[in-house]
Amino acid sequence: MRNAAVEGRLDSMSRRRAGAAARVLVAALVAAGCGASSAARIPSVRVDEEVRDELPLEGRRWAYEAENEVIIALDRRDDAREALARARARLGETEDAADRSKAKEPSRAKVAWREEQRRLADARLDEAEIGVYCARTSFELTKARLAVRFGFPVKEGYVPPFEAQYEACAKELAAASEGANAAEARAAKALEKWRDSRREYVTRTGDHDHGLWTD
Repeated sequence: MRNAAVEGRLDSMSRRRAGAAARVLVAALVAAGCGASSAARIPSVRVDEEVRDELPLEGRRWAYEAENEVIIALDRRDDAREALARARARLGETEDAADRSKAKEPSRAKVAWREEQRRLADARLDEAEIGVYCARTSFELTKARLAVRFGFPVKEGYVPPFEAQYEACAKELAAASEGANAAEARAAKALEKWRDSRREYVTRTGDHDHGLWTD
């Protein structure tokens, strides 16, 4: 027979496990319908963070790996923000230089290229921000699957809403990536157009304007 101390510990563990399972259900229901935009978006179907602490060691490791993907996505978002700031600064500098340049056609072509670079950076930031949201939906899906795998008494059909949430974001991210890739192609064409204009100007005038030759 088990002594009273063991019985007490088992009873405490049962209550903690039941409490965690209740949080799994409540968090998913209460969060439904909530939303925001870009990287600030929070998944509408969520598993309570405390549930992770109720998982066995193996489950917590899987959860931490999924959470680390969110951190990586946030770093990429920060890099994309910095890249956009640099692109905006370069565009402003190029516009100022174009106002002073006597080589009008190459100057306009360079401004057009810098503008396409700015648009590309903007598109990459959109992509990165959606990537943050997708990492968060993947994290929630991982926790939901772990809750089922390790026997939390969740309701039947608990995981599919998390899967649908992640799949919807994956489609959104694919569309954003496609748009960013298209912006990259336009920027590359604008770069070639500027270089062609620059070569044509130098061939015609023999004037090597250093401002035009600096990428």
